[in-house]
Amino acid sequence: MKKLITILTAVVTVFFTSCNDDEFAARTPKADINVNQTSLEINQSMIIHFVGVADQVVIYTGDEGHDYALRNQSNTGFVVNKGLFSYSYSVPGTFHVVCIATTYDAFLGGNLQTDIHEFDVTVSDDVTEIRQLYSSITPNVYYAELVDDVNWVLRLPTKQVYNNREINLNATRQRLSFDIASDSSKIFIDEELYATKNYYDLTVKHAIRVEAYSGSVRNYTLHTLVYPEFTTINIGEATGTLTRNAYYQDLLTYTFNLPEGVARNAAPLTFSLPDDVVLMANGKALKTGDKVDLDAEGTYSLVRTLSGNSLITATSRLIFKVQE
Repeated sequence: MKKLITILTAVVTVFFTSCNDDEFAARTPKADINVNQTSLEINQSMIIHFVGVADQVVIYTGDEGHDYALRNQSNTGFVVNKGLFSYSYSVPGTFHVVCIATTYDAFLGGNLQTDIHEFDVTVSDDVTEIRQLYSSITPNVYYAELVDDVNWVLRLPTKQVYNNREINLNATRQRLSFDIASDSSKIFIDEELYATKNYYDLTVKHAIRVEAYSGSVRNYTLHTLVYPEFTTINIGEATGTLTRNAYYQDLLTYTFNLPEGVARNAAPLTFSLPDDVVLMANGKALKTGDKVDLDAEGTYSLVRTLSGNSLITATSRLIFKVQE
């Protein structure tokens, strides 16, 4: 029995001796990092590469909910995965970033050691760019197009199809929506502060000003154009019947019941249009009385152009059909 105890004591002694070897001891942590930049715009990524020594790396970004000084008040850090951490700030300010490198014994997890690297990040807000501008008019959403650095064009139909019937679109009283990368930027429409609940007359142009948190300003103009339609259109004595598309507001179908004696491949169109609208066929302008081939493939459109700015247009795609 004494011999057995002696053997067990020797095994335990060897075991704990091996646990004290360097392979189980905690390494000395080093919170060494490389940061791509410390001066950022909002929503611009800060990228941190951890190049030090650690078993675990945690980064406190210094903004709300992630303040190292308030870690005992439920503020938390982010665990770094594979030595790479990326983060962007949604609000401007100066933020104190803390990187904590931790090591511990490999066997029992004891002998916790930490090293800290701290620095400040300055985040500015100079956002004046409108990403999207649109109006939600049940059942559709109409998105404006920025045709240059200044001018937005919102295109609306005269009527829209809803529940299988045509309803007038009241463009004189509609809301506008903006997508912009900063919650701090202010938008003014005709010198009045924009509000999501306000109604705007979309039949007239509006001056839009965006003021960034930094004080930068950018000015835009919103133009609204109605997708053009024929005032009248006939082939011979047959008047075209207009059918609107419920999904494509710019697509208009005109159906004709051709009278006898009218050739489908040489059908004379007589029509009237507003002064700012042109009928185009395969890229060429048509005038009333010109003949078209209803059997041939062709691209027809009505183009409305704003006087004084050829970039601001609204184009209706046309389909001419013959009643069989």
